[in-house]
Amino acid sequence: MEWTKEQQQVIDLRNRNILVSAAAGSGKTAVLVERIITRLTEDAEPINVDELLIVTFTEAAASEMKERILLAIEKKLEEKPDNVHLQRQASLIHSAMITTIHSFCLSVIREHFHTIDLDPGFRIGEEGELKLLKKDVLDELLEEEYRKNEPAFLAFVERYATGRDDRKLEELILQIYEFSRSYPNPSKWLRSCENAYEVESVEDLLESPAGKLVTENIKRYAEDAVSLLEEGVRICEEPDGPYMYKETLESEMEGWKYFLSSENLLHMFERRGKAEGGKLKANRDKGVSKELAEQVKDIRKQTKAFLTDITKNYLFQSPEEMVEDIQAAKSTVKELVFLVEEFAESFEGAKRKRNLIDFGDMEQLALRILTEEKEEELCPSLVAEEYQKRFQEIMIDEYQDSNLIQEAILTSVSTVSKGKYNIFMVGDVKQSIYRFRLSRPELFMEKYDTYAQDESQKQRIDLHKNFRSRREVLDSTNFVFRQIMTKGLGGISYDENAALYFGADYYKENTGNDTEVLIVDTDIEMQEEEQAGETARELEARAVARRIKELVGNHTVMDKATGEFRKVQYKDIVILTRSLKGWTDVFTKVLNREGIPTYTGSSEGYFETLEIETVLNYLRVLDNPNQDIPLAAVLASPIVGLNGEELAQIRSFDKDSFFFRCVREYFLEGPEGNIKEKLKACFRQIEYFRRKVPYTAIHELLWDILEETGYRYIAAAMPGGEQRSANIDMLLEKAKAFEGTSYKGLFNFVRYIEQLKKYDVDYGEANIADEQADTVRLMSIHKSKGLEFPIVFVAGMNKKFNKMDITREVVVHPELGIGVDCIDLEKRTKTPTFLKKAIQREVQLESIGEELRVLYVAMTRAKEKLLLIGSLPGAEKKIGSYENLQHRQEEQLSFSMLSGAGSYFDWVLPCYLRYPWKETYHHVKVVEFEHLISEDMFETLDTVYTKEMLLDWKEERVLRQDFKERLEEQFAYLYPYENARQMKLKFTVSELKKQQSMPEESGELLYKEEEIIPLLPKKLQEGGSLTGAGRGTAYHKVLELLDFQDHYDKEQLELVLEKLEGNKKISKEMYKSIRSWDILKFLQTNVAKRMRQAAGKGQLHKEQPFVLGVKTSEIYPGDLSDEILLIQGIIDVWFEEEDGLVVLDYKTDWVSEAEELKERYSVQLNYYAQALERLTGKPVKEKIIYSFVLREEILCN
Repeated sequence: MEWTKEQQQVIDLRNRNILVSAAAGSGKTAVLVERIITRLTEDAEPINVDELLIVTFTEAAASEMKERILLAIEKKLEEKPDNVHLQRQASLIHSAMITTIHSFCLSVIREHFHTIDLDPGFRIGEEGELKLLKKDVLDELLEEEYRKNEPAFLAFVERYATGRDDRKLEELILQIYEFSRSYPNPSKWLRSCENAYEVESVEDLLESPAGKLVTENIKRYAEDAVSLLEEGVRICEEPDGPYMYKETLESEMEGWKYFLSSENLLHMFERRGKAEGGKLKANRDKGVSKELAEQVKDIRKQTKAFLTDITKNYLFQSPEEMVEDIQAAKSTVKELVFLVEEFAESFEGAKRKRNLIDFGDMEQLALRILTEEKEEELCPSLVAEEYQKRFQEIMIDEYQDSNLIQEAILTSVSTVSKGKYNIFMVGDVKQSIYRFRLSRPELFMEKYDTYAQDESQKQRIDLHKNFRSRREVLDSTNFVFRQIMTKGLGGISYDENAALYFGADYYKENTGNDTEVLIVDTDIEMQEEEQAGETARELEARAVARRIKELVGNHTVMDKATGEFRKVQYKDIVILTRSLKGWTDVFTKVLNREGIPTYTGSSEGYFETLEIETVLNYLRVLDNPNQDIPLAAVLASPIVGLNGEELAQIRSFDKDSFFFRCVREYFLEGPEGNIKEKLKACFRQIEYFRRKVPYTAIHELLWDILEETGYRYIAAAMPGGEQRSANIDMLLEKAKAFEGTSYKGLFNFVRYIEQLKKYDVDYGEANIADEQADTVRLMSIHKSKGLEFPIVFVAGMNKKFNKMDITREVVVHPELGIGVDCIDLEKRTKTPTFLKKAIQREVQLESIGEELRVLYVAMTRAKEKLLLIGSLPGAEKKIGSYENLQHRQEEQLSFSMLSGAGSYFDWVLPCYLRYPWKETYHHVKVVEFEHLISEDMFETLDTVYTKEMLLDWKEERVLRQDFKERLEEQFAYLYPYENARQMKLKFTVSELKKQQSMPEESGELLYKEEEIIPLLPKKLQEGGSLTGAGRGTAYHKVLELLDFQDHYDKEQLELVLEKLEGNKKISKEMYKSIRSWDILKFLQTNVAKRMRQAAGKGQLHKEQPFVLGVKTSEIYPGDLSDEILLIQGIIDVWFEEEDGLVVLDYKTDWVSEAEELKERYSVQLNYYAQALERLTGKPVKEKIIYSFVLREEILCN
């Protein structure tokens, strides 16, 4: 393979830290594998594969990496088959440390558990079990704090536990606890959060990290305001511009510039009024363009909005008031930090008591093993130094998704602390999309900004070229991201170093691959009733379906295998959405209605499915029958079968009581009839199962319920029965998993499920579809990362960004800490602290930066064609609002426009529409609702037939000639290998021996061979309890176990046989059935002596299994299919002599002459010989049968 200059650098450079910034589709995995192979095979001092630590992001990626390295090693071995070092690598690859960070941490803990006083029998806690354990620990902790009755705690509860229970309090403690666990020292980070509220004066506030950060953010707004006003002045100076507005705009611009010159937050607060402009002068000049006047007014609106935003988010108080509120909130943060630390300690103790760890523990415990703190710095421990000696290089894939604790772990096992740089990192910060997993892309960016691109101990290499996508996809992506991805938002400036460069020159020229932006106008006012209820998502799905139909069968893509063009198939298309929830169901329904098959890798809503909810309600009733809703659900389900009217009769039996009491009273005192019979049967079953609960495992109980009630079969008979059955099977698996936890019993299982539902742990419905089928795939953007597809639809472009992180009562940031409100319990007032406002804004900016990167991932999945689609009410009006941007000089959109975006369309549409003349590689199209409806109506009318037409149908009438020809062709098809259906694919040698004696039946299926029971004279049958095949097996076993290097007489042999029986190597029956003189007679033969000589040289082999592939024509004469059939068997014994191999087979068959055995077993021995020759590459010179009946060796050559 020909590598680019940059790729070759990545492969060749040694003895340094290397950061590879690899753009999407740049072949980073191939380059990484080549670097590894080069290190193993071509370096002056090649290393072993187990001297590398290769860390990947997922288990699947680790497995794929290991497989690719093994294939590369095997390829090298084909070139150099005698290379001992390569052979060693092929063996070591299976134990090589190619793994995820969690698996590596787990291996460190298992090998060095004693250094942290951990029980070696620990296990990894199941997710639901850990949720339950956290809940129990929190309950105990809060109960203890309530018992203490401390004022600080009670005040904290009053501020944050405002509901009927402590759920908000629990969620808050867990939120901070989980966040802190991504730090090497969680307690240290918590203390820093507490210290952030140690603000004694305005000067402390101004010099704090939050104060400086807010000042920078405000200045960005001010810079945008000045830029906008400069554009407004330019418009005023146009020949037909609103010149009368110029003076006001210039005055306002000077005010903003004065505001911008502020050194700190205090100055900004004092000068905020200077940025307010006066009123615009009246425009009475009819020669002034109304359009230009409106543009200037829009600019004024934007600058005023900036000032409002600054005041609302940052300058809502005087700095003195900010300090007061921060000081007042200090006690709240202190109590929160105390509770989190108490919970962490109690939860750790509870896990230790149960001898389990969680995923977070893997990293924390591994860090404790690998590091020790010296002068508040983490240094490698003695254990880490062992790993430093073991690993020549640390290779980290997807480095942009690492966090601080992972960084500390991997640095500790490198030799960086000794001045020897050996960390190789590869990733792309533009694809860092796992902020919700607490990844820290700034780790990547810190090295990206500081590593030199020249020769250095810390070197950065950029891989720009994209070998995945067509030029149209890359040009369109570059066009958008040059305008929207900035250092301040996306984490990296999208300049020449970050852009994508076309490298896939294997693509042939093709038309119709321009990027399409489809805007579905959903500004619908008057639709018919059935259409009015159609949601924007359904309309979007209809537009996607329409475009898919146009592409399939008409558009062409390049076939990866042949390199030639072919028609688009459904499996070439993927629809990506930001999340699956609420989208896959709608799109699947609409696309399937349009005749387009779909595949969804994982859907959501497992616990909400009817069959699972029914089973869970039944379990709730078993646990506690006094629950109205679960009981009503069970009674209304097919398990009992009461209808609405019957339930109403039960309810009316005692209107003032709870429903479960009504049911009980009706059961005891109600009139005889159908309802009472159903209730009797129901309660009889419930009582039966309740008696079983104390001693029955949950999965067994669940199985019994499904069988006894018949609900398993009822669910299977419902619409979508296959899916429902799979969901129920999945619940059974989860019940088995629960049994492996530290919790037991029905009560805890119900709690276990409730906790999974409460914390949105959704398994997704069981998957029954075929991923490889010709279907359109629906997938989340996160799931698509690392994948590629010929045609990509990015749907939901107008879906609003999730802002949940900034709307919480307590917000968290890695650097700024914890943001809380100042709540005055006496005055009953709540005011956000300056710190909370600063954190909210910073979290919002980081979230928006992540959304930028998610969009980048989505757009770079496309190989040949990219389509961006979203719904937009009032599309034309929205498009018109971007006209002002055509005059913006800067290539990048303003910070305020980027940071104020609420959806992907808020970025993409301005980018495309500000340059209407640049439509060489993208097209923006508005899809009207009426257009969608009318096309569907015409399509429907084409397929509608009247009653008269159907009644008067002529059978010979042909509507579609092409369909007629296709049907005739399909019905006329004859399977060319019909005979092969009767063929077996796998034989034993014994079956083939049988077939040889029945050649006339070679085309039929062979029947199972019967056991051959040798007939022996009564004299020979004396002294043993086994006869026939049993004695034959005993003889084979003894000859397998005998050491042929020893010499035996009768006494020695009998001692050996006795010892074999005593050691349970042979059974008592075998021992009794063996005649020692038979064995001695064999040991005196010539072939036994040859075996003894071969054994002395280590060239004697016993009981050799084999599988041999032969062509069908060998077994089925006349067959021309050339398929391969498998023959399997076990060779009794074979040995090697100087001039070839010898095969020996023991036989106890009763025969009268040698020819009988030769005829019976020649086929078997021929296959033995063929298998050995293929296995060893050496010729078989002799094939021998030894007959214990004839007591002679028979040559079968």
